[in-house]
Amino acid sequence: MSENAGFTRFVKLTERDAPQLLQRMRDADLAVSGKRYGVASRLIARPTASVADLATATCRKLLSCATIHHGDLGALILSSRIEDPTSAAQESAHQLGLSCDGLGIERACSGFPAATALAVEQTRARERPVAVIAAEKLSPNINWETATQQLSDHRRARGQAASLFADGAAGVLVLPGKKDARLVILDAWQGDVDDKDQLIQKTLVERAIDPWGNPRAGATECMSMPGRRGFLLAKRAPQIMAQSISKSVSRVQEQHPFDRLAISHLVPHQASGIILAGLARRLRHQEHAPHIWKCIEHVGNTVSASIPTAMAMVQEQLPPGAVVAMPSVGAGGPGYRPDTLSTGCVLARVPDTV
Repeated sequence: MSENAGFTRFVKLTERDAPQLLQRMRDADLAVSGKRYGVASRLIARPTASVADLATATCRKLLSCATIHHGDLGALILSSRIEDPTSAAQESAHQLGLSCDGLGIERACSGFPAATALAVEQTRARERPVAVIAAEKLSPNINWETATQQLSDHRRARGQAASLFADGAAGVLVLPGKKDARLVILDAWQGDVDDKDQLIQKTLVERAIDPWGNPRAGATECMSMPGRRGFLLAKRAPQIMAQSISKSVSRVQEQHPFDRLAISHLVPHQASGIILAGLARRLRHQEHAPHIWKCIEHVGNTVSASIPTAMAMVQEQLPPGAVVAMPSVGAGGPGYRPDTLSTGCVLARVPDTV
């Protein structure tokens, strides 16, 4: 991918932006602690908030910060771990009064690289800015019941998922060219990796507990990592993300063989504190080890919203000329195959003068 598109400023949706949609919950507010994974607080979507609502609020904030006219937008792309992200994208566009297309994509934790690649294609075709919104509401698919350290934890999907995941939304505009871009997009792709261990599972749980301690009626399909799967994911994820970075660098250098591309900063999918530490260990022996940004403490794992949320938090600290890698790995979306992990990467460069 040549340097023919760029990112504007990233924005993240906060509880102050939309108190009717999001509530901040500290570790002490929840029945399951996130300390093991480096999570001290996180956002939980209110029961009546939909993914389309989160996307609408995020896109409204994005457009107001970018000061572009609604009619200038070429498309709204929504990445979300839901059954029908396209309908949610179209609903969001309608709520905002946009005349552009609403497009949806579901690639679990690799949704942001996938949405960015699609956005670059759309900007080429339409020659207009494209909004990329990642909005996730994971909390209804988690059993927030206290773990007992017994085998029943696996049957009821207790423990690991509730220690880690959260809700959230973030977004960015992809521009058709480098002019006015805060970051120039060098590469964006998404793919699959075999997962013979089926690391992330879905378990039907009767009367699962919601984040506020209330039992849900009937059976809920909950995310889980039973047995040693959490350990195996923590071991494999850093390797997969390191490989995805190498693939992106190779893709760029195939087009620019005389330019040596050195990654200076990593803003990876904020999968867990353990996985981020593992990625740092894998890369620390490089000649010029990149700085790895860890933004999970007050966010949690927000699936496809993870990378753009982290970018919104660190973008002002990226120096001119920095080359930023945004790798991902994950699974568990509605359309996922149980023997497959998603992966991907975005590479971007901060212009020499910002």
